[in-house]
Amino acid sequence: MFFFAKAPWAVSLHGGHSSDYCDHGDSTLREMLDAAVAVGYHTFGVAEHAPRAGARFLYDEEIERGWDVAKIQGDFEAYAVATQSLAEEYAGRLNVLRGFEAEVVPTDRYADLMLELRERYRFDYMVGSVHWVDDRSIDYTLRLFDEVVAVFPSLEALAVRYYERVAEMVRALRPEVVGHIDVIRKYARHHGPVDTPAIRDAADGALEAIRDAGAIIDVNTSAYRCGFDTPYPAPWLLERAVRHFGIGVCFGDDSHNVAQVGVGILEARAYLLEHGVAYLSTLARSDAGVVRARVPLA
Repeated sequence: MFFFAKAPWAVSLHGGHSSDYCDHGDSTLREMLDAAVAVGYHTFGVAEHAPRAGARFLYDEEIERGWDVAKIQGDFEAYAVATQSLAEEYAGRLNVLRGFEAEVVPTDRYADLMLELRERYRFDYMVGSVHWVDDRSIDYTLRLFDEVVAVFPSLEALAVRYYERVAEMVRALRPEVVGHIDVIRKYARHHGPVDTPAIRDAADGALEAIRDAGAIIDVNTSAYRCGFDTPYPAPWLLERAVRHFGIGVCFGDDSHNVAQVGVGILEARAYLLEHGVAYLSTLARSDAGVVRARVPLA
């Protein structure tokens, strides 16, 4: 077992996906919070997936379980209510921030849907992630990713479009945190590189939007679970974000069960220090709402 001893940087702002409200979560939300306490987090942002509007966006597992859009929307409402009481219950042991991870479908109206969810349930913050490109999934299975590649002229064209969608999402939603900014490489590695000059230019466009929105990027340790040597973002993208655009970074363990809570954070901290990143951006609840702070990594 590893422990953070509630170090100033012992914060995750992207994770806590649970079996109570997520089809691919394997532990209850209470179990996730207990695990966060056990490993030494002092702040744990819970960011469950927003419900997708439309049956065509349901995942295979959800369909197999007989779930429908009404079911996942009802679960999300229950999640919003539960996190309010849990945040109060865990106060003093763990700062629980109430968040959610936005979905960018359907393309033509997701912004209104996500902003309405935020307002209705008064979440502390939002994680802006892109799991879909032009209403096609790029982060679910390799088979679906292959299908998306097939409708684009090239992998490069898909990756460019991906970063364009990230930029559009940030401008539309202005999330506090941008999740796993280069998750495109999860399945793209089976097809080729996603760091060509054209792709890097498109990524710069996304970084510019993130900087202008005052958002921060999560250093997402789920990449380790996918077999990568580094978290998201890759070194070239991390350096562009921090050095050229001055964007802050936070940790996100993207946990979906208790065994994943906190895993990879120590390695991600070493990764940041190796690349000259000395400070972590965090969020904290205050009387004025959630405010951003900066804490040392060393």
